[in-house]
Amino acid sequence: MATKDRNDIELLLAKAHVPSLLKIGSHHHIVTVELIYPRVGVASKSTTQTVVFKKGLFDADDLSWTQKICFKEGVEGNFGLHVTVSETLTATQMRKIARFIAGKSLDIGADVVEDAIPTPIIDEIAKQPLLYASKQLLAATKAKNIVEGFLDLNASMFANEPSVITVPLLSTRKLTFNGKQILRENDPDGDFSFSVIPL
Repeated sequence: MATKDRNDIELLLAKAHVPSLLKIGSHHHIVTVELIYPRVGVASKSTTQTVVFKKGLFDADDLSWTQKICFKEGVEGNFGLHVTVSETLTATQMRKIARFIAGKSLDIGADVVEDAIPTPIIDEIAKQPLLYASKQLLAATKAKNIVEGFLDLNASMFANEPSVITVPLLSTRKLTFNGKQILRENDPDGDFSFSVIPL
């Protein structure tokens, strides 16, 4: 039986601003987006993607729909959105991502993948957005999250027209510069915006 305040939505990456990354050039980061209790019987759904931040900014305007889409889901009543952004990924971590993706895609071990696939191809795979990967990716790369944010939502908010929602981000780390602490845990550190389209 359908719930009166249930709506089917499409959730897409829009843009993000993380001031603590301002002085860093162009680098890959892992973004994990989680819907918390989107509907009865579903505790959470998550997706993980790699995105590029340039001087603390990410903008999905030039990405294709397949590179931006996080979820097509039915939501009902109150539910939550949780987003995390990882530290800047090293070349080694990018290769681990490539191995992870290829291993999952081919359903064989990652070590076999690395031996069987030429390096240029593995490197190319690592540059592609990572869609709908397991949270095992964070464990595989040992990438730490640097910011996270939570937002309480209600399905009735998305009944009629497309909208943009913005999740405030808080630091999950301490940053020091020349011995002076410039960022503490739970300090505000930007925001992450999503486009929501009712289906």
